[in-house]
Amino acid sequence: MPIEIRSLQPEEWSTYRAVRLAALKDSPDAFGGSYDKSVAYPETLWREWCGQPSWFAFTGTTPVGMVRVFAAPAEELPELVSMWVAPEVRGRTVATDLVATVIDWARTSGAMGVRLFVVDGNARAQRFYERMGLCDTGVREPLPDGRTEIGMELRFG
Repeated sequence: MPIEIRSLQPEEWSTYRAVRLAALKDSPDAFGGSYDKSVAYPETLWREWCGQPSWFAFTGTTPVGMVRVFAAPAEELPELVSMWVAPEVRGRTVATDLVATVIDWARTSGAMGVRLFVVDGNARAQRFYERMGLCDTGVREPLPDGRTEIGMELRFG
C-alpha cells in the first residue's frame, strides 16, 4: 500500500496523540518526553501541536510515522524533532519520505537548512540522517539522564 504524508488538522488531535504515545511506548529512549507525562496532556495542547509544522505518514487510514519541526528565528535552522516510524513499516520509504518532506518545507520556507539531534549510540538513525545529507556538526548536548545527543545539520547551498 502506498504511503501518504500529510499534516493533521486540529480536529485530528486524537491521531496526533495516538501516534506520539505509540512512539513513546515503542522507543522511549529516543525522545525527550515520556509516555507517563504525555498521556496526561490536555486536548488543547494536542490541538495546538496539530497547527505547528508536523507531518504524519499513513498507509490507508492507519498512521505509521511522524515528524515535527521546531521553527526557528531567521538566523537559526529549524529543528527536526519527534521522528518516528512504526516497526511494521521500518525498512520501507517512510522515514525517507518524512525527512524529505521536512527538507522540502524548510527550502520553501526560506530556511538556510535543517538541523537535528540524535542520541549518541543510535548508529542506525545517524547513518540514515547522513544518507539524507545531514552532517555531524561536532555539537554535543547532554541529556538529563546522562546520555548525549549528537548535533547534525544540512545546509542548503
